[in-house]
Amino acid sequence: MHADGYAGFEDIYRSGAIREVACMAHVRRKFVDIHRSQGSPIAEEAIGRIAQLYAVEKEARGSPPDRRAELRRAHAAPVFDDLERWLAIQRTTISGKSPLAGAIRYALTRMERLRPARSHRHSGLRHTGDRPARPS
Repeated sequence: MHADGYAGFEDIYRSGAIREVACMAHVRRKFVDIHRSQGSPIAEEAIGRIAQLYAVEKEARGSPPDRRAELRRAHAAPVFDDLERWLAIQRTTISGKSPLAGAIRYALTRMERLRPARSHRHSGLRHTGDRPARPS
């Protein structure tokens, strides 16, 4: 189930019958907010890396499910993996109490639940309850 991290869904996931796929729009929004308020170059870089994932989604949109999965595996998976590694490195270079560190922790704790979107035939980066991501 594509969701936004709402804790009320945890009981549904606990059984293992339904698996959560997290929402990249919520991760992105944290970095957008920090970049707007602080002008953080790290937040700006994170937004740019996430934009690369959305570019793959844009290319995949309207394609048959197998083609979407192929595009995601070939193009989104490497960007996703690089983003995860890069975020882990950035976390070590900043104060752990900063809002940016909070955004990075938020992103990293959701990476496992975002991972299925890298290759899934149907589900993309955000759940249908989200409005389209606005440019920063």
